[in-house]
Amino acid sequence: SDAVPSVPIVICGSPITFFLLALAVSSGEAAPANQPLMCLIQPSKIAEVGTSVTGVIEEMRVERGGYVKKGGVIAVLRNDVERAALNVAKSKAQAEADVQAATAGLAYARQRLARGVELFNKKFISEQALDQTRTEAEVAEQKLAQAHEQRRIWQREMGLAQSQLAQRTIVSPISGIVAERYLSVGERVEDRSVARVV
Repeated sequence: SDAVPSVPIVICGSPITFFLLALAVSSGEAAPANQPLMCLIQPSKIAEVGTSVTGVIEEMRVERGGYVKKGGVIAVLRNDVERAALNVAKSKAQAEADVQAATAGLAYARQRLARGVELFNKKFISEQALDQTRTEAEVAEQKLAQAHEQRRIWQREMGLAQSQLAQRTIVSPISGIVAERYLSVGERVEDRSVARVV
């Protein structure tokens, strides 16, 4: 008939632990107040974050115990060379001079061919002269195609330069807490993790 004392219960661990606690409460025996309840939290994901390139850390964006989102920047490596290469590639990819010159050359060659055909029909020029004009127009077409192809190559080079620059920025593959920060500004990254995110 004695009232069962009210004991706050924090359940961590296996069902056996819960059963023993329930048994103690139902029998009227309170758990000792000074006995700690142990509970170990395991992360669902652990990421040792590193990079495939070698470099020196220019900037660290996270601290131990801080939160970082997936895709969030952890560190930035020195990237002066990669930025310069990207600027050069952009200048080439955005250049219009070669394409414009080839376009103008083709337009002029086609006009000459049209005049040549007209003169040939009127018997003012020989067939050989007409063939020469036609060949010049075909060469002009090839030059324009070559200019377009060169520009596509430069655009691919720009994409490569952008990818190389992006590799100098180390991002987190998951959202979580920075459990460890292994390196600091000025240290060299080479076959080492920069941080652990859990």
